[in-house]
Amino acid sequence: MEPHAVGVLALVVIIVLFVLLKFKGSGGGASAGGKGGKGSSTKTVVDVEAESDSKPVVRILYGTQTGTAERFSKALGAELRRKYGESTTVDVLDVENYKKPEARLPKERLVLFLVATYGDGEPTDNAADFYTWITSEAEAVENGEKEAYMQDVTYGVFGLGNKQYEHFNAVGKRFEKCMDVLGASSVVRRGDGDDDDCIDDDFEKWQAELLEALEGASHLVGAASAEGAAVAEAPEYAAEILSGPVAKSALAAPFRSGTGASAASPFLATIAEVRELHTAASDRSCIHAEIDISGAKGLSYTTGDHVGVYAENAPAVVAEAAELLGLPLDTVFRLTTPAGASGLAEPFAGPIALRDALACFADLLSSPHKENLAALAGAAADADEKARLLHLAGAAGKADFSEYVTKQHRSLLEVMRDFPSAKPGLGLFFGSVAPRLQPRFYSISSSSTAHPKSVHVTCSVVRDVMPTGRVHDGVCSSWLAAAKRGAAVPVFIRHSHFRLPEDDHAPIIMVGPGTGLAPFRGFLQERQALIDDAAELGPSLLFFGCRNRAHDFLYEAELRAFEESGALGKLHVAFSREGAAKDYVQHHLRREGARVWELLKRPSTCLYVCGDAKAMAKDVHRALIEVVAEHGGMSGTQAEAWVKDFTDKGRYMRDVW
Repeated sequence: MEPHAVGVLALVVIIVLFVLLKFKGSGGGASAGGKGGKGSSTKTVVDVEAESDSKPVVRILYGTQTGTAERFSKALGAELRRKYGESTTVDVLDVENYKKPEARLPKERLVLFLVATYGDGEPTDNAADFYTWITSEAEAVENGEKEAYMQDVTYGVFGLGNKQYEHFNAVGKRFEKCMDVLGASSVVRRGDGDDDDCIDDDFEKWQAELLEALEGASHLVGAASAEGAAVAEAPEYAAEILSGPVAKSALAAPFRSGTGASAASPFLATIAEVRELHTAASDRSCIHAEIDISGAKGLSYTTGDHVGVYAENAPAVVAEAAELLGLPLDTVFRLTTPAGASGLAEPFAGPIALRDALACFADLLSSPHKENLAALAGAAADADEKARLLHLAGAAGKADFSEYVTKQHRSLLEVMRDFPSAKPGLGLFFGSVAPRLQPRFYSISSSSTAHPKSVHVTCSVVRDVMPTGRVHDGVCSSWLAAAKRGAAVPVFIRHSHFRLPEDDHAPIIMVGPGTGLAPFRGFLQERQALIDDAAELGPSLLFFGCRNRAHDFLYEAELRAFEESGALGKLHVAFSREGAAKDYVQHHLRREGARVWELLKRPSTCLYVCGDAKAMAKDVHRALIEVVAEHGGMSGTQAEAWVKDFTDKGRYMRDVW
């Protein structure tokens, strides 16, 4: 080879290496979003060791169950990037993907936690491991087993919860306590978002306080950008509409079958049976669905677990959405994420038909959030409609947004119908206008021993009339009720703390009105299997409630059979609509107070409550304290302390929603 050729080749190699390194470095931090399955989060993991020390890093870690904490985290990340520009690195990350926290967290300059509380004061699925780790670290410091070691870390916490629940924002409060114990300093007061009111307002207030606090904290963030007043455009995918036989032949299934072990990897199961549980005399509906998981390798559940179900929007809803977008249902398209884009979930697989995308991935019936309206405004051709949408999305339109959207429970489709000139492209619509459709969770109503390859669901079919006059059919419950045998359904298992005692002789007390009966049906099937195997069981009580024995006595024949076999010791049923006065499970708990106390004071007894958290669970809790006080010979204060100790020992478990 000639010398000049060698020199040219070397130069080419150097240029290629430079381009590759440049491209690799342009990725920056991880942006939270979807991966593989529906509604899941990007599994990108950023190595803190590889980050540059030349500018400060703000780490935003979120723990979410329904997507709200993720939405707020992305909005906060966008606002910090807008304000500080290139002077500060802002990394928004699913806390599940924050690997090796013991090495990373002590090195953070500023870390912000946006964490939801789920169920009975529990962390969300994606935050469970981190929660376990940080609480154990804090306990080690409190017990004198190690020294506090996060004195160089500054943090902030915004908790998401609902004040109707007894353990309001328990996870956010726990994160704050743990960080304090570990020696970290807070940059702003803890925010408590209340989903029973307007959680968006709570977040906006906390975010404003955080931004104000950061203005005087030059050691935590870089210099504010001169262009900080610019409003960031709504993130959108690049959308390519395809045509011809190639597009048709390349159509992807809406979702691919995974392991079923997590929301990011649902297993494509099949419907084995759906039947109505109410009688013809009832004006409501509750269905029993059996889901066949026999084809899933290694997928199993334990009695008391939950199943997550990805459902589809009804065909009429899908058709209306396509009409509002001005596109045929059989439009085939593909989404990709533009280079350098942030705040976008990983796009769902394509090419895909618009019919499938709207059915499986777009939340069309929930009320839109302010950022959805702002994104929709960007597509409005009519100046008045654009101005109105921007007003509703802005701070000045807070009262109008509350009146128009929140109080009316107005759906995204209704809003789009009211602003007909706003026809977003597919990239904007799926990127910023329509949130990703989230899975619905159900307590599994079968025993893993009796039905290892089948998951049973007991589901009330939702049908409500909204203030606007719209008849709202629950997305998942209506879809399940209409599902035919053999229909595909993506599902995954979420493990629960709701477990039968390991000691078969331990007494159990179960309280579950309506579909709160679901996990107890699984418990009783489990106990029946033990009896069939000649085991001796401890005593059991079940307090069940429904409206009318002739209308909605769920699984009556099964429950009576369990009583006859001994799997269930005694069934107490409250019929709330049969008499002049309402009769609920808590009333029966009080009436049977002597027997209940006799069992509660045994050292191995477990009490379980399943169902509505806002009213029933609170009423049952008060009744429990009264039973302990009356039959245990205690004052009210002593009874409350006894119940708390009973709970702390893991013997009082609640599966509430």
